[in-house]
Amino acid sequence: MIGLWLGAIETFMRYENWPRPVISGWRATAATGPVNQFGWRGQPPRRHDRNDFVVVLTGGGDVECIACPPDETMDVILERALRQYNPSARVITLGSRGYAQDQEYLALHEYFVRENADLVVNWAEVATDVPRNTFRAIQTQPGRLAVKPSFALYGNVVRGPTEMLGQAVYRSKISGLVRPFFIDIDRNWTTLLPRADPGASNAADGVEVLFHVDEPLEQQRSTWSIWLTPRPARVQYGIDLTHGLLGHMKDLAVLRGARFAVLVTPSQTDVETAAPVAVEHSGHWFVADPSTRDAAIAEVTAGFETITLPPDSGATVSPAAERRLMARLAEVLNEKGMLAPPALARARH
Repeated sequence: MIGLWLGAIETFMRYENWPRPVISGWRATAATGPVNQFGWRGQPPRRHDRNDFVVVLTGGGDVECIACPPDETMDVILERALRQYNPSARVITLGSRGYAQDQEYLALHEYFVRENADLVVNWAEVATDVPRNTFRAIQTQPGRLAVKPSFALYGNVVRGPTEMLGQAVYRSKISGLVRPFFIDIDRNWTTLLPRADPGASNAADGVEVLFHVDEPLEQQRSTWSIWLTPRPARVQYGIDLTHGLLGHMKDLAVLRGARFAVLVTPSQTDVETAAPVAVEHSGHWFVADPSTRDAAIAEVTAGFETITLPPDSGATVSPAAERRLMARLAEVLNEKGMLAPPALARARH
C-alpha cells in the first residue's frame, strides 16, 4: 500500500514537474556568443570535407575564452594558426568556464558519438583542475556551488560518472524533494575523500610570509593546493584522479583513431618565487613550495604527449595574447609531427 501511494505521488509530481530538477553540469549559452553544434562556445555548424584534419580542443575557461569576440572564438584562432602548416585543419572546441577533466571527458565522449577527429588536445590548468576534479561541486559565484558530474578514485581505478552532463542529480521527484533537507550533496561527497590537512595555527619559522589567500586552503579546495608541502593526502588523491581522467580521455581518443596531447600553461595565480613561502586562509597556515607544484604538474601529465608553453608577456586574457599562444601551439604541434597530412590521418579511421 505504501508503495502504491509513493508511486501515485511520484506520478503526480512528474506531471506537475515539481520540484524542478537539479541539473548536473553546464554548457555555454547564447549570452556568451556563438555556440557550436555540440553546445559549447565556438562557431556555428559548418560543412566540412571528409579530408579535413579535425582537431578537438578541450578545456575550461581558456577554451571558452569569453574575452574573445564573437567572430574570433578560440576555434577560429587556433584553426587560423594551424592552417599555416596544414591548410585542411579544422578546429572544434569543447569546454566551458569551471570545467576540469571530468566534464571535459564527458564532452569528448559526446563528441565521439557523432564525429571523428585526428587530434585531441586537452588544455590543462593543473592548479585549478586538481581541486575541481576532486569535489562534487565547484564555486561558480561567491557563496554558490554548482553540482557537476563527478568521478571517484578507488585504488588506481577511476569510477563514474555520478551522472552524465545535463542529467538530473536526483532520478525521482520524491528524492529531489526530500534529500536536500537531509543531505548536502557536496558535503556528503567530501566525506568520501581523504582527510584534509587543516594546516598550522602560525606561519612556519624561517619561511617568508607571502600573503593571505581567499580560497579555502584548509579544505585543499584552492589553486594553491598543488603547492602545499608536505603534500596533503587529499591533494595526492586529486592529482591521481586527474591523471586517471586524462588517461580516459587519451584512451577514448586513441580508440577513435586520434592522437592525444596535453597543453599546459602556468596558472595565472602563480607567483615568481624560487623558495617556499607561507600562505594563510582564515587562520590556517601552510607552506607553499614551487618545486612541489612542479612535481604535481609532472605527475598529472606523466605518460602523455605534453606541450608546456610559458605565459604570455602581454595581457593575461585577450585575443592578442591568445593568438600568440595558439601560434606557438601550432608551431610545436607541427614540430612534433602531430599535424599529419589529411590522407594519412584519415586512413586511421
